[in-house]
Amino acid sequence: MMIIKEKIMAVMLLIVAIALLSSMACGVKAGNNRPARDDRTSTQGVFHRTPVTVLENLRVDLSKENGDCEAEPGDISVPAAARIRLGVQLGGTSVKEGATNSIEIVGEVKEATYEVSGLTIKAAGGALDVGVTELSLDLTSGSRKNYDFNIASTGAFDILCDGNKVGVFTATE
Repeated sequence: MMIIKEKIMAVMLLIVAIALLSSMACGVKAGNNRPARDDRTSTQGVFHRTPVTVLENLRVDLSKENGDCEAEPGDISVPAAARIRLGVQLGGTSVKEGATNSIEIVGEVKEATYEVSGLTIKAAGGALDVGVTELSLDLTSGSRKNYDFNIASTGAFDILCDGNKVGVFTATE
């Protein structure tokens, strides 16, 4: 009786091992992640992954060398359906490496306010609230402010730095 139980257990283990090995090998060659059978004659049925929205990375550098605020680039144009990643930085007079390998601003520390007046934000990421109608960033020399957001509507909006127009932010369709 014991011998029959041992033979049945051995056969069961062998069946399970064969089933596991065959399930891992079915349809895929070693080192190749394509299906084993590729009988497509056209591109019909091929799935292409495309993002729903495009990520627009924008970097704006501000300077106050002559006392007036200047933005580079001044004019910005983006599609309204795009996800915006905006990074704004006010440059310092000069920088040096500190004792802890950090960057330190040398000279006069300057301040500026970067605004996009009338721009309505939807689907904000992080520090901005949904429905905000004015993007306003307070900056000091050397600091970079980064924000992610989507634009609610198309249009042309004035970019102001310390209240003076330095460009136009255009959201196109």
